[in-house]
Amino acid sequence: MAKKPKASASLAAAIAAKGYSWQSATTPLSTLSLKQQQSYLGLRVTKETLAATERTIAAATSLRALQAPAVAAPPAIDWRNNNGDWTTPVKDQQSCGSCVSFGTCGTFESRIKIACKSATMAVDLSEAHLFYCGCGNCCDTGWDFGPALDFCKQTGVANDADFPYTPGNQPCKQGLAAYAKISGWTQIAAIPDRKTVLATKGPVVGGLAVYQDFFSYRSGVYRHTQGALAGYHAVSVVGYDDSQSCWICKNSWNTTWGDNGWFRIGYGECGMDSQFFFYDMDAICPGPPTDDCKQYVAVLVRILQAARVNAALRACLRYYVCGIGPRPRCSASQIAVVKAVLAILKRCPQYRKPFCRALG
Repeated sequence: MAKKPKASASLAAAIAAKGYSWQSATTPLSTLSLKQQQSYLGLRVTKETLAATERTIAAATSLRALQAPAVAAPPAIDWRNNNGDWTTPVKDQQSCGSCVSFGTCGTFESRIKIACKSATMAVDLSEAHLFYCGCGNCCDTGWDFGPALDFCKQTGVANDADFPYTPGNQPCKQGLAAYAKISGWTQIAAIPDRKTVLATKGPVVGGLAVYQDFFSYRSGVYRHTQGALAGYHAVSVVGYDDSQSCWICKNSWNTTWGDNGWFRIGYGECGMDSQFFFYDMDAICPGPPTDDCKQYVAVLVRILQAARVNAALRACLRYYVCGIGPRPRCSASQIAVVKAVLAILKRCPQYRKPFCRALG
């Protein structure tokens, strides 16, 4: 069995001195420079926004304290083990400030599984589609929750297979079909409301301030112990545990960091409860995907039938569509047919091989 890496002695001693219960270790991120560590964050906020949010949360919490909850939230919930695992695997944003996209997609994926009432359902949304199409070249600047959730509602998010994530600014991949959309989203301020939503609806999106000791987290309930502020970060919150006074969260720094990519953080830590809202979203179970390409099958069949009795048209299609044979002379009407076929096959590339096979 491989030995676990040891954390710096000073941090371990500081954790013990304060009586905290989390364990630190040398991780792939803890050995990086501060600038490199900051590239693994990416929640864009201002001091003014933090102050305004803090005032709103404080007011909502005070008001909520005067109201008796209709139904008390349970003492704990963890969507990794709630009559099934409703979460999806931990991913790695790497050195790009795309955490908002990862925290949002991770939450969205869980909400889809819950909406579809299937813990075993395979859902893998494209963080690249959400980030590079919703924000643009934002690796260095990061993003915020509102625009990301608006994109999920208005445009929707494609499957990861249609636009796999790689770190670094890149152009949006155009023309992707959304796998799913949300019908709406809401900010949650007061702590009792956060727990109620988590217990009754599923994971939510949250934010936190990240200090340098957080990069050395290995397990337990994290509480800031030492180190400077590195920046701000977005995560998916998948549960809470009142017995440990903590939130349970999914990070986007690979399974080599933390507790296999997950972490627990104490209530009130790092501004999570006081400076950042939790974000609820309403997901709808996607129906069977519609095949818009089916409408073109009849057109392609008619063109194939015409090509069988028109050698010149067949030669034009073979050359310009399938890349077969010598370059022929084509009339304007034949070129128009070729362009129509190319337009269909650009939209529905799965038909190219069958079409050329039938063309002969």
